[in-house]
Amino acid sequence: MTKHLCTAEHSHSRASRWVQRYLPTLADGSVSAPVLLDWACGQGRHSLLALDRGWQVLAIDKDPSALERLCEQAQEAAYSSALHCFAIDLERPDSLEMLRCKALDLGIHAIDALVVTNYLYRLHWRAMMSLLRPGGLLLYETFAEGQQQLGRPRRGSFLLQAGELLAKAQQSNLAIFAFEDVVERDEQSQPIARVQRLWARKVDPVSGADPWLG
Repeated sequence: MTKHLCTAEHSHSRASRWVQRYLPTLADGSVSAPVLLDWACGQGRHSLLALDRGWQVLAIDKDPSALERLCEQAQEAAYSSALHCFAIDLERPDSLEMLRCKALDLGIHAIDALVVTNYLYRLHWRAMMSLLRPGGLLLYETFAEGQQQLGRPRRGSFLLQAGELLAKAQQSNLAIFAFEDVVERDEQSQPIARVQRLWARKVDPVSGADPWLG
């Protein structure tokens, strides 16, 4: 098997600018650090970014080979003690329960941050939000209606409708700090992607307050 290795710095350069902008940098990267869940992480560009910024990371994807490459990169950068990789098909009906069990085995009872990029599976939105603790951070970015004229994905099930991500966040009573519904353009100002982006936090379900502000 050919191994595709790269440095953490190189991986960061491919991370979403949205995630780079809003993901906090923490004081240290010990295993006691707050927990970030990289949902459908692929080869882990955001996992590596989070590890470098001091988070403990749960990296979830259905592709074991992608997770293997992520683990190799984390080991090279001396982050392996703070990274936990799980091969789970997130569209299985029991996937969330599997994830909860694996997290509990690590002594993790709630997630402090959730990062989702280039992925949409509407049936699990509520379950995803239930994983976040009150005050937990959500960073979400994926393709939206109009993308089919620019490239893949083209199927409606993979594309957010106009304002859909914002509406989901409002229905989940999240504290919304930033939202975009934009056409990305290249250096020649040619349209290359239609995306929606969200930065929000989960409020206390009883008081309705944002714990970060209290």
